[in-house]
Amino acid sequence: MLPVRVSCGSIVLRPFTLADAPRVTELCADAAIAEMTGAIPHPYTHGMAEEWIAALPHPTTLATDYDYAVVRREDDVLIGAVGLDARPEATDNLGYWIGRPYWGRGHATDAATAMIALGFSCLDLIEMHASHLERNPASGRVMAKCGMREMRREVRAHRAGEPERFCLWSIDRDEWRAWIER
Repeated sequence: MLPVRVSCGSIVLRPFTLADAPRVTELCADAAIAEMTGAIPHPYTHGMAEEWIAALPHPTTLATDYDYAVVRREDDVLIGAVGLDARPEATDNLGYWIGRPYWGRGHATDAATAMIALGFSCLDLIEMHASHLERNPASGRVMAKCGMREMRREVRAHRAGEPERFCLWSIDRDEWRAWIER
């Protein structure tokens, strides 16, 4: 179980509500957002956000998937999402997206940092993994700023099965502790 609200730097993580659906639809309708993820469909049509949000478990329930709305601390505007797949067999258990108007402001780093901290402190995970498209180096910079290290690069299917180069990152609990104590 995870807390309902988590603050980190410029953002707050909170559960999604159905009232967030129009904003999620607005942000995810941007092809640039969908293209960098494997999970957001494009085109992103009305009803998709409601369906997705309705299926999300609340962070305070015992689950294996935890998803939070990322909102700006200053005004509570929803700007993205961050999620953690806590299943032991998950290969990419950390994921995030931030709406394009909010890129380059450290919000993704704050959200990913908070989620890594939750994974190690609340879920007692031993190791966490994430990946990004090689052509999206900004996501790699986020992972590096969170203390993760690049493990390798590989080609794998993306979106419609097209092969793409991915960068795979990892951090374990001991590395995380050393990173936050530096």
